[in-house]
Amino acid sequence: MSAPTSAQWLRAAARRIAKGSELLALERTKRLVGWVRSVWARTMGWLGEASGIAWVVRLAVLLGAAWLLRKIGLGIAGAVARRLEATPSLMWIALALWLIAAWRAGNPKRPAAPAAAEVEEPAEEGPLAGLTVDEIRALLIKVFGLDPQVHVAVLAERLTGATGGPWSAADVRAAVERAGGRVERGVRMPGRSPSTGVRRAALPDPSPTPLPLPVEGVVVAGQEPSTGAATATHTGPATPAGEGPGKGFTIVDDPTNPYWHNVINHKINT
Repeated sequence: MSAPTSAQWLRAAARRIAKGSELLALERTKRLVGWVRSVWARTMGWLGEASGIAWVVRLAVLLGAAWLLRKIGLGIAGAVARRLEATPSLMWIALALWLIAAWRAGNPKRPAAPAAAEVEEPAEEGPLAGLTVDEIRALLIKVFGLDPQVHVAVLAERLTGATGGPWSAADVRAAVERAGGRVERGVRMPGRSPSTGVRRAALPDPSPTPLPLPVEGVVVAGQEPSTGAATATHTGPATPAGEGPGKGFTIVDDPTNPYWHNVINHKINT
């Protein structure tokens, strides 16, 4: 096999650099998007924990921070642009570093990234660990009470009191998402300013639980009643009654089964 010509080697190198540049750009974009999403989720969670005047104050703080970061970012970008204009050699150095990184990323022998299904997801932590979807739905419905809509911050307080463990606004959002509901803005509660919250109508009910098996001694429709002392039918509270001179009995509830009753025969001294 003959060695590749210079033109063939240049074409192969160009393809490798182009592929590596594409991989680098995709990787950097994914990291940037992930960072932006993380910052946005933490910011909205921090804002959703407050209500009323506190919510307005936090919103003002966020707007002020955004304005300040914008000014700082524009200042840094302008300084970098002026530096590059004054020293063009820095652009050549940056280009050389990018070409080296793209050449390494485009290596055909580089191991491929693991598939999404093969990536081990971190174990779930926090108050949602070990809870099924139906259990989360039942827990949310319980803390809703009679309120048709509840703020996220209030749900976090109620869940903390109901479970005995701390719940944050992010935990509430994750629970609502897993339960099939959605977090909305502009939710109103009596005595509070509109804030981020959840509407009860948007939260699915838990799956219906199957009916329990018939308890022994209880007659089910379509079945023949069984006989014996254990199959006594449900009657009123324990009442002594006489059955002839010198005899009587008492019906008492069975402490082990609410559907059973015990009959105690006894003699009445006359």
